[in-house]
Amino acid sequence: MSEVALEEISVLSSIYCGEGEFELLQQSAAGVTLQITSSVLGRQDVTLLFNLSLSYPKSPPDISVSSSVLSRTQCQDIRHKLLQQAAALPPEAMVHQLVESFHNLDVSEANSGSESEVRPDQDQEQWVSVLSLDHIRSRNRYVSLLERWSKQLQLNGRLLLGRNILVLLQGNRASIKVNI
Repeated sequence: MSEVALEEISVLSSIYCGEGEFELLQQSAAGVTLQITSSVLGRQDVTLLFNLSLSYPKSPPDISVSSSVLSRTQCQDIRHKLLQQAAALPPEAMVHQLVESFHNLDVSEANSGSESEVRPDQDQEQWVSVLSLDHIRSRNRYVSLLERWSKQLQLNGRLLLGRNILVLLQGNRASIKVNI
């Protein structure tokens, strides 16, 4: 990891020093993963995840965006815009610039122009889906995977174990794909 990247991580931890704002998730031989939780609409629930490779800042970071107040489409659009900006920036420390540009982004228009835009009335419609599973090999791994997916898709979920294994999902219709 370059000295520039390590120095930037130190600066970021000082700038985003509020509770839960900055977290260094992983530092390994492959690079560094850090998480910055930011505010949108007055609430702290937009998470920007930056994966800095060993070649950073010569190569831009990989970025993930997740939120409990924004739709999946909005998060994907924000990610796309941040990745475009990162590719356009000179090869120097850029994570802080990307976070600042996220703050300047109009989140309500984040998905404008997107072909997969969901109509607002359909996006707010509550939907319940029940899945039947044949078997579960590793219960702990499967439960943690279901928890992670339901959190990412902003769904409420219940796993019912018994003779029949059922997964109950409840959330916005746009987050649940149904094949009939």
